[in-house]
Amino acid sequence: MTYFYFFALAIAWGSAFLAAKNIVAGVDPLYGALSRVFFGFLFFVILFALRRKSIKVPAKEIWKPWLLSSVLIIFPFFLMFWGQQFVSSGVGGIFNGTAPIWTFIAGAVILKGEDSFTWTRAAGVLIGVAGILCIMLPTVHFQGSMAEFYGCLALLGMAVCYALGNVFTKYIMVDHSTISTEGNIFHQYFFAFIVMAAVSLVFGTMPSKEMLDTKTVLSMIYGGVVSSAVAFLLLLALIKRLGALRAASVTYVVPIVALVLDFIDTGRVPGLNEFAGIILIFVSLFIIQKPVVSPRPVRERAG
Repeated sequence: MTYFYFFALAIAWGSAFLAAKNIVAGVDPLYGALSRVFFGFLFFVILFALRRKSIKVPAKEIWKPWLLSSVLIIFPFFLMFWGQQFVSSGVGGIFNGTAPIWTFIAGAVILKGEDSFTWTRAAGVLIGVAGILCIMLPTVHFQGSMAEFYGCLALLGMAVCYALGNVFTKYIMVDHSTISTEGNIFHQYFFAFIVMAAVSLVFGTMPSKEMLDTKTVLSMIYGGVVSSAVAFLLLLALIKRLGALRAASVTYVVPIVALVLDFIDTGRVPGLNEFAGIILIFVSLFIIQKPVVSPRPVRERAG
């Protein structure tokens, strides 16, 4: 069952980028991001109602799910859907796979002492950055459109947001937990829905009925229910079985799933620069996530 949860989560997250690509093909990216939140929120409302779970959060604590909502949902979803207009879904998956690199950096800065700094890990970060540059630099056009490069920047920003969200989640909801899981989830999604609906109404272009064909609507439902809500439940189940560190290794599989689905859908084969970037990012993740072995104290010899 553990392996099922692992690969199901990898597929749910990896396929999110193809779903987003399908949506932004005809729908404004702001409304595309809003659709993912709406269907995820609807799923949790029904689930908690059926299970009669309390979603109460003390007024003085409400800022916690709102902060997490900003860095885990609002900003990364907007950046993801905007960026997917200009790059392939496979590239989106690759950038998502860099989140542990930024999580390590954010954790070292914000959660002082949580992740031990070593020169080896610092080298791992630099290798990851080199992999990102391998993917991004060929998209720079000194003459003509820079849209693809900006799309990569948006997806990189998405990964950084997820990293900050991971660190804040550990600090707020694990180390200083005062809110139930159900209350945290509900208010994260509720706050995100309100804010993203307002932003979409003011700055976005509402999709017409012609834009909402079967493929687009199914992608919206899939992205919200499977890639967001169900994926979160799978992650919780995986953490209970493997622990947070080992569960995070699913990140290695997500880019592969995204690239395979991109190939099945469009026939696109990643370029040599993307293959090189993926290898460097994987090496970086391996170095960063490898536990630091503390040196054994030297015992004085008696006599």
